[in-house]
Amino acid sequence: MNMTKTIIQLVVAMLLIVPVVLRGQMTVGGETPDPSAILDMQSTSKGFMLPRISTADRNTIANPAKGLIIFNTSTYCMEINQGTPSAPQWQQVNCRTGVISAINCSNSVVAGTLKSGEAASGVSVSVPYTGGNGGVYKSQSITSTGVAGLTATLSAGSFTSDAGTLSYSITGTPASGGTASFALNIGGQTCTLGVCVNYVCRAKVNSTDYKAFLCYNLGAANTCTDPFTPSWEINGGYWQWGRLAQAAPGPTATDPNGSAISGWNTDDPPNGSLTDESKTANDPCPTGYRIPTEAQLSGILTSNTVTSTGTFNDLPTNYSVGKKFGDQLMLPVAGERRFNNGSLRRRGLYGAYWSSTEEEGGYARYLRITSTSDYIDSEYLTYGYSVRCIEE
Repeated sequence: MNMTKTIIQLVVAMLLIVPVVLRGQMTVGGETPDPSAILDMQSTSKGFMLPRISTADRNTIANPAKGLIIFNTSTYCMEINQGTPSAPQWQQVNCRTGVISAINCSNSVVAGTLKSGEAASGVSVSVPYTGGNGGVYKSQSITSTGVAGLTATLSAGSFTSDAGTLSYSITGTPASGGTASFALNIGGQTCTLGVCVNYVCRAKVNSTDYKAFLCYNLGAANTCTDPFTPSWEINGGYWQWGRLAQAAPGPTATDPNGSAISGWNTDDPPNGSLTDESKTANDPCPTGYRIPTEAQLSGILTSNTVTSTGTFNDLPTNYSVGKKFGDQLMLPVAGERRFNNGSLRRRGLYGAYWSSTEEEGGYARYLRITSTSDYIDSEYLTYGYSVRCIEE
């Protein structure tokens, strides 16, 4: 009797289902599907769960059908393949809006170099952030201020959960040297990104040939400020001839650093520490640059028009004096350090720049700048002089 009842119930259930199937429609959680739907899921207390897949797992789906739908757990987006099985194109829909709690432009890391008047190539900036919610952000392009001609571009993507970095590519041709500023506004946070654009500094070293120089004395506090206006920022440090390490620091914004140096080395460096023939291991200039030879320093005196800036007088805080050789090379009158204890003298009155050329008896050649004349002279190797590096 019970088995007969069960069979009758199954038959009735099948008869109820058949019309729905015959119409090519199905319903879940209800009896009558909407006429326009092939599948109608009905509920007042539950939702429809799409497959939840990370970007990495999504990319392993073999030949995803056109129109395939997933929920991407990496981007917090519903995604639809609008391409083909062999060439999928996942379109994001209804994504979580990306939010961060902080962005730190001051700790950005720049890869590549920008130079005034030269098209940017391979330059990017990584900007750190914290408090990411895993949501997405749109692409953006930001034009530079301060130094015109550059654009910072960010591709669309998603924040990580918590801390991460944003990678902006820098394109364009900077109109000048200085700091290019980009006003970033993303994830509910703002900051100003500053990227240094190198100035171009060069001078004739003979009647026909120009050579590029670094735009600042070695050890300068700021290599992105105007190198043609003397200031404490570009004075740089002081080196003894033939020694790799800086012998004395340059000035700071609040301290001229003019006192004697504890542990000042009064021993002469070995002969041959520097040579005119090639850059040695004792040359402190960065890769691609070296201390200029006597002939090169002599050439900038005789082959360029020389003009003075500022008032020459002997003060530890007189940072406004310099001499310009041609239009694109300025040397600040940064003084010198005494051979016996490293104390400062004659800042704002004399400038002294080492060459790589050695003389016998513990002397080397250097460029002397004064208010009335500029000339090549010799001095003890243990004096602390400025270094202006020339391109190899």
